Amino acid sequence: MKRWICAVLILMVLAALLTTGCVPTTQRVARAAEPVKAAAVSVLVAPARTGTIARVYNYSGDLRPKHSVNILPVAAGRIESLLVAVGDQVRAGDPIAIVESKTYAAQLKQAEANLELARLSLAKMEEGTRPEQIAAAEAAVRFARSAVNDLLNISEEERTAAAATLAQAEAALRLAQAEYDKVAWAGQVGMLPQALKLEQATIAYEAARAAYNLQTHPSDVQLSPLMVQLAQAELALALAKNPYTQTDFELARVKIKQAEAAVELARIQLDETTIRAPFDGIVAELYVTEGSMVGPSTPVALFVSHELEAVINVEENRIQEIKPGQHAAIKVKAYPDEDFPAVVTSVAPIADSATRTFVVKATPVDPAGKLRGGMYADLALLVEEKQAALLVPRAAVTLINNRESVYVVQDGIAHLRPVTTGLTDGDSVEILSGLRPGEMVVTAGQTSLQDGAPVRIASEVGPLG
Repeated sequence: MKRWICAVLILMVLAALLTTGCVPTTQRVARAAEPVKAAAVSVLVAPARTGTIARVYNYSGDLRPKHSVNILPVAAGRIESLLVAVGDQVRAGDPIAIVESKTYAAQLKQAEANLELARLSLAKMEEGTRPEQIAAAEAAVRFARSAVNDLLNISEEERTAAAATLAQAEAALRLAQAEYDKVAWAGQVGMLPQALKLEQATIAYEAARAAYNLQTHPSDVQLSPLMVQLAQAELALALAKNPYTQTDFELARVKIKQAEAAVELARIQLDETTIRAPFDGIVAELYVTEGSMVGPSTPVALFVSHELEAVINVEENRIQEIKPGQHAAIKVKAYPDEDFPAVVTSVAPIADSATRTFVVKATPVDPAGKLRGGMYADLALLVEEKQAALLVPRAAVTLINNRESVYVVQDGIAHLRPVTTGLTDGDSVEILSGLRPGEMVVTAGQTSLQDGAPVRIASEVGPLG
């Protein structure tokens, strides 16, 4: 193959030499003196224009309900009535299901009875002690005081009688002593009647003197029981007149508050037997039927809001450009020719540990309610937008000697012009410097151009070059 190519090249060289030799020498000199005119390159051009350009990031994600909750009943019991079906739209506060309420109604009645009892107890305290109870306590005090007074206050008759008894005993003792003295000189007098009488007289005298002292000077043993009885009677009278302290009244009022709280709690529990929608939305799932037993850990239904949000994952190197309030557009396969405007509502403060991306949520504007949760969504996120920017088609910008440049056509000549670019979208590039509005730039055919080359503007893209 290589030998065949070399043979062809040799034949072409020989043919050129023969042709040159056939031309007269004067003609060859004349042609060599004429300048060679370069052929014009066919290109397409477009004017540099002012317009709006934006930097947009494109992501794919899911449309999800903005609010989604499993409804858990507060009241435990059997489902008495199921009031909705899957797909029903309900408003906040609408009943979804009813739990049997007999037990909770009875608890409410009991709590109300306890409240009434606490209020009656306070009313009874405020009425105080009955008059006849106070009169009885006063009588008891008078009786106890009279007993003490009787012991402390000895009359003259009592004192005289006690003294007479003591004097008689003393006289009998002296007589017995005198009789005993008469026989005291004899031996063994202890067995004599005089000795026995003296002993009896002595005992009687001591007893009389003790009785006299008790009657004229009462002892603590006699007085103490009576004083205790008097103190108890006086205390009973004081309690009868003022049976309750301020603390007792405060305690009674606190008990009323406790009973009121118990009534409120029982009323809430009874009200919770009606399970209600937490917000405007749709019944997405039902987990129970009528007759099912439920409790605080048993979900009844999955409830989702009408509002949707697109959920996307943004890379770490772009997250600093994403802020709540930024505008976006959403497209779904169900409506391929329609853009749904959206607004960024939240940006996750931390990245997912597995993907190192940040969850960003955008809420679409869908007044017609066309969008549905679970749809696959393409989201175009507007990061930056400029008005009255100088724009050229993306095809006009080329990289020459590691520098972004464009070819500007003036008077049929292509001039290489270095430029500084800014934002780029799918069709256009922003020119920050190096170009003026209205200048014509080459958009096709640059590969055959050099600075200063003549050009021919073609009407359509064809075999340019």
